[in-house]
Amino acid sequence: MERKYLNSKFWKYILPSMFTMLLSGFYSIVDGLFVGNSVGNDALAAINLVYPIQVILNASAIGIGIGGAVALSYYSGKNENKKADQSLGSTITLLIVTGVVLSIVLFFATPTLLELLGASDTIYEYAYDYIFVILCGGLLPVLGNGLSPLIRNYGKTIVATICMSSGLITNIILDYVFVFFMGMGLAGAAMATIIAQGVVAFSCLVFLFSSKLKELSFSCYIPSTSLIKRIITVGISPFGQTMIPCIMIVLTNWTCIIYGGNDALTIYSVISYVLSSAQLLLQGIGDGVQPLLSYYHGKGNKDVIHYLYKKAFFVSIGVSFVLFMSIYLFNEPLTGLFGVSNELYTDTKLALIITSLSFPFIGISRLTSAVFYASGRSKNSTFLIYIEPCLLLPIFLIVFSSLFQLTGVWCAYPATQVILSIVALVLQSPNLVANKDMVGVSI
Repeated sequence: MERKYLNSKFWKYILPSMFTMLLSGFYSIVDGLFVGNSVGNDALAAINLVYPIQVILNASAIGIGIGGAVALSYYSGKNENKKADQSLGSTITLLIVTGVVLSIVLFFATPTLLELLGASDTIYEYAYDYIFVILCGGLLPVLGNGLSPLIRNYGKTIVATICMSSGLITNIILDYVFVFFMGMGLAGAAMATIIAQGVVAFSCLVFLFSSKLKELSFSCYIPSTSLIKRIITVGISPFGQTMIPCIMIVLTNWTCIIYGGNDALTIYSVISYVLSSAQLLLQGIGDGVQPLLSYYHGKGNKDVIHYLYKKAFFVSIGVSFVLFMSIYLFNEPLTGLFGVSNELYTDTKLALIITSLSFPFIGISRLTSAVFYASGRSKNSTFLIYIEPCLLLPIFLIVFSSLFQLTGVWCAYPATQVILSIVALVLQSPNLVANKDMVGVSI
């Protein structure tokens, strides 16, 4: 394998994937910017509080989409084109069923979920207004988020980016119209998000139909039990990567309410917006290299997998450093963007800087997890992802908040990521040194 060819492929997948994931994070940030400046602190806190319900849709879509995309690339690498086509059709079927069923279930569960999340009084009303609209159009974000990985794994990374960009532009325009111009509040912000996701879903479907779907037989859309199992086995890790930050939000929200009330919730809403964007950007590195890893896993070429991991590792560290320095240098204007009141300004800036210390460690754990599920080691990936909300974060939240109150809450997440990255490197350690056959292939 020539070094130049590998490097070209690497950047072709990595850069659009990072940009696409960053754009997907901007959806919620855009809502927060408009709502925070138009409606106020309580509305900003409400969107943050209800965000985990919305992300159940997104995480399910991404899990199924990446699970199907990994299967597609794996079978393409083995030259089993019929199974690759079945992976595509079956994934689309699973996305549609999941979008409809989840929307209905979450719609009826919303009042209970909002109470569990800690919503009350004005914040409850704001949160319900927002999530009601999201769930009415719940199929659209599922399709929008789930189809993009399929397009990316066909090598059309630029197309996936264009589809996501069209949705973001739509969201910004409609947020201004619905929230600022028409004064529709959180319901308007939610409507803008749903319509924007509809634009993404429609764009993805048009491309897939014109390039591939019209060639598939009806049988390709009927998932077999074995294929469903393969998609879910792989998809449970990217599902967790998307869902776990929201579990983190729930746990931290509860702790914020105890140690700082609604003011702490408002501060954390800003942190969660910035943090989610950083997480998605770093996840884009793993998602970007995943199609190549899955393809060469199908070919049985472990040497190339080692090389790609090392290259992505250093890219992740570099991006993390740039993100940290950006937060450190520009935290004041960043805080001001969300319309945070003067009383909370200083505390918000401090919380942002503390949280940004976690960026390099997020990059390591997310990349290593992506390498695991892309190369057939789903158990390692699943363990790495779910140990965070089930063990590490609760422990650090309890210990640090009891010692340092609200400042301890902000410190808990960076501490969690340090331990998680160490666990990731231990699990990956046998593969850190490339095979001797790769000597001479420099990064």
